[in-house]
Amino acid sequence: MAITRDSTLDLDQVGARVRILSGVKSTEVIDSDLSELISMSIEWFENETATTYVVNTKDMYDNAVIFYSCYLMSIAQNGMGIENIRIGEIEIEYAEDDPYIQWLELANQAIISVNDLTIKRSTYNADPTLGTVDWLKNIDGSSSTLNTRNKPRGM
Repeated sequence: MAITRDSTLDLDQVGARVRILSGVKSTEVIDSDLSELISMSIEWFENETATTYVVNTKDMYDNAVIFYSCYLMSIAQNGMGIENIRIGEIEIEYAEDDPYIQWLELANQAIISVNDLTIKRSTYNADPTLGTVDWLKNIDGSSSTLNTRNKPRGM
């Protein structure tokens, strides 16, 4: 058996990954419903990041959409977390905590990890002796020097 990595990702593969991670088969949630859940996840992503989602541009963005889709898929398949059901004199008790919160946390962490690493490493500039750092140049390439430490008098 050979394991290969497909370097191109499309929305069908996003759906396949959601099914693998969530363990929900196509007989349990049909493909058209999965497509709606992925669309809702993309809307969530675009609202969270204020950017347009394009599949296969950043792996962590794809992962954020996949993880959030798993979150929605778990809710769609299982409801919002029924903790206890009693059949005699029917009683249903709902879980107070979100049982699928791990998917939401993974989705948020995927977005955060991309946003936290936006400083351009190739043009990083900082003079440790003078304390001058051009933060905007590090982030978007433009120039706007901030002095973090004043020069001592007489220098």
